[in-house]
Amino acid sequence: MSLSKAQFAELRLSLQQAVLSCSQRCLYQSSKWVAALLTALPENGAADEVSSLEHVCSPFIDALQLQLEQNEFPKYLLAKSFFDCREFQRCAAVFLPQQSNGLLNSQQGPASDKISRKALFLALYALMIAGEKQKAEQQGQILGKDDNEATVNQQLADIKSILRTFLSEEYEDVTEHDSSQGWLEYLYGQVLAKEKLDDLAISWLVRSVSLYPWNWGTWQALSGLVRNAQHLIWVQTQLKPSIMAFIFSVYCRLELHQVNPTLISEISQLQSVFPNSLFLESQRALAFYRMKDLHEASSLFSKVLVSDPRHLDFLDHYSNVLYNLGSHDRLAFIAQLASNVDRYRPETCLVIGNYHSLSSRPEEAITCFRRALVLDRSFSAAWTLLGHEYLKVHNTHAAVESYRHAITNARHDYRALFGLGQAYEVLEMPTLSLHYYLRATEIRPRDTDLWQAVSALLASMSRFVEAIKALKRALACSASDDEKVTKGRRVELLFRLATLYDEAMDRKVAIQYLELCLDEAWEGDTSSSSA
Repeated sequence: MSLSKAQFAELRLSLQQAVLSCSQRCLYQSSKWVAALLTALPENGAADEVSSLEHVCSPFIDALQLQLEQNEFPKYLLAKSFFDCREFQRCAAVFLPQQSNGLLNSQQGPASDKISRKALFLALYALMIAGEKQKAEQQGQILGKDDNEATVNQQLADIKSILRTFLSEEYEDVTEHDSSQGWLEYLYGQVLAKEKLDDLAISWLVRSVSLYPWNWGTWQALSGLVRNAQHLIWVQTQLKPSIMAFIFSVYCRLELHQVNPTLISEISQLQSVFPNSLFLESQRALAFYRMKDLHEASSLFSKVLVSDPRHLDFLDHYSNVLYNLGSHDRLAFIAQLASNVDRYRPETCLVIGNYHSLSSRPEEAITCFRRALVLDRSFSAAWTLLGHEYLKVHNTHAAVESYRHAITNARHDYRALFGLGQAYEVLEMPTLSLHYYLRATEIRPRDTDLWQAVSALLASMSRFVEAIKALKRALACSASDDEKVTKGRRVELLFRLATLYDEAMDRKVAIQYLELCLDEAWEGDTSSSSA
């Protein structure tokens, strides 16, 4: 992917404006992400492209909105100050002192033109955050009696009502719709997603990115609603081609575990535009992790850490890689490093929990994962790992609840689905166990371990024909695994196939697979001796 000098200048200006626009609306994670992307652009020629401060700080908005923003500027500064001090209800009250029908009729909507879209977004966003805070307080302790889906954000109904009224009137007025910048559409999509109205949420989020593609939070919300690879293809047909849509495609396919050499190549294309992007380098490392090339993933994550030792956003994935490699010393090092940078980041707690788990201290690991969830209840990786630790200490019911929370927050987490299958197998509920194993294989259809687990469960249910089919899938998938482990794995799978055929009373085929097993083992011994 190559851009002309003019295209680089336009991209730089758009990113600069996006940083300010997101920050003005207190979307700090999106602002941070876009700012990192901005500084990842090549520096060659940047001095010639420097945009005037006027162009950066004053993106185009229609005259009416500009006048409203100027009139309410002191109140906006007050509201933003309250938000920055985490006084969310006070922030919302600056522009929305009451939530009532009278207010909706007199103050909201383009007909009355009382407050700007930016002010309305800030007030409603603060109200949503306040509701999430109240919800977390009502849920109480992690896995407590009130920690369930019955506890909801009480502010969503008011926010939804205000936005529905405002947007319905705005979309009836063509001139107002044409000047919309997509922020309220994003917020409405978020509200609908929280109410599990996924298809409607997707339509509004697509509208948002069509109007304003630089809000990374919108793309993340949209990614979380994509159900599978086929659904992603449909969503992409609704999007305008842009570099942000390209980044979304890469990010979403990684979340869906649709990893292949083509995806790696596309990340390389993006890195040619953003050569200094730690986000893209982390995505590259994550792609190799998804492909189970743990050594390459570890090397790439290590490079990111060397580039910025205070960058904690990817450390949960890096710690998982080191855990699977059994790299105790390196995991201890990054746990110490993360603690020195920020002890109270969820990622830090997860890394320390992984260290305790690798050190065979499950109780300490459980404490760390629970601490991560106190800091961020939507941290799906912590829920999954908490479930793993509860399985180790034979607290199966707590493991099931942990995995269910993980799936609620990240529907594509195959580890949580696989963990649920294991938990139900322990509870001697094979039908449920098989259901979750098969759901995990839908996400990772080329995973040898998953198909082997499916086969073993089916065999325990005396469904030998299906068990044999599943094990043959595992054998086919093993061909793409690391060559160093493929030989031993194939011998193990061939022997298991022979055993299944024997149990199915097909001795002739069982003998054939035993012969294949011996041939594979003999070839492995011969190659080892030659080496």
